[in-house]
Amino acid sequence: MANKLDLADAQFIGFFHGKWNRSDIIGLIESMGLTKSEWKKWKNNYPTSIMDEDDIKEIDEYFKV
Repeated sequence: MANKLDLADAQFIGFFHGKWNRSDIIGLIESMGLTKSEWKKWKNNYPTSIMDEDDIKEIDEYFKV
């Protein structure tokens, strides 16, 4: 389970990525080190409403879900 520093680290990654790469969702996925199985698990267990459908499709294509 993630502790507060793990969560802070994840938010810093997201902030840094958004600051310099606003239109590159795949760069964010790669910087997080997200795997295909983690992506599938995230989609099944967390609300995807925070993401654009186009971004979800792009990530699916990246992992060839």
